[in-house]
This record gives sequence, structure tokens and C-alpha cells, in this order.
Amino acid sequence: MDDSTDRDSTETTTEERVTITLYGYPVPTDDIERNQELGAFKEALTAMPGVSIHPRDIAITVGHHYVQIGDDCPRCGGTLELREYSYCDNGAVAEANCAHAPDCEWRGRAIYRMIDLESGPATDVKSAVANGDMTPSYYSY
Repeated sequence: MDDSTDRDSTETTTEERVTITLYGYPVPTDDIERNQELGAFKEALTAMPGVSIHPRDIAITVGHHYVQIGDDCPRCGGTLELREYSYCDNGAVAEANCAHAPDCEWRGRAIYRMIDLESGPATDVKSAVANGDMTPSYYSY
């Protein structure tokens, strides 16, 4: 069950978002059974005492997920220019600035992290995460 189409995921900030991760939760492999069980889980969340949330505001997905942000300027929405990449930790950092200077002078760093490793020919790429060969770690900002 993937209700992420109910809402544009860019509508809310992290202060308005709660993520619940269940480890070892036995999700049925049959699509109909999985949708019924996850629908019941969503109903149970909305019925909890003291919880005032509409079911459309709950997105339930199964499996590993990655996050990404747009490559536009956070101040004006214009094009970002990235340069001077340097490797660090589990990714890279690049200097970033808005191409709409002098109207917008936003400057900062673009932070990259490895989210998956893929192998195989371009016509049959295999994801290490999707195949279960690697398990991602999840961190708060």
C-alpha cells in the first residue's frame, strides 16, 4: 500500500512530520492481504485516543526508501550551480550558489550521501538495497 499520492510530500516541513519504522513486522506478500492489513493499521492509528489526524494524511509504504530534495535554489527557486566536489565520509560535498546573481546571492553546500549501489548492465541494473544485499541506515536531521 502506498498512499504517498494522497499528498504532495513537499507540502510539510520536518517539524510537521512523524516517521514510524516497524522492524520485523510480518507484511503479507499478497497485494490484497497487504493492502487490507496496512489499511487496518492506518485505521488503528487514526482511532488512537488523543490523535487527531485524517487518514489521507497518513502514508504507509513498505520496504526501504530514500529521500531527495530538488536541485533548485532554496531562496528563489532558480538554478543552482554546483562546483568543487570533494569526497567526505559516505558521500561528497559540493560548493553551491544560485545562478541568479546578483538578484539572489544564496550560497551554501550540497551534501551527497550514498543511498544504494547498483551493478549489472544498463539494461538489467541490480540494486543492492532492493535485493537485500545491503541494509540502509536511517538518521534524523
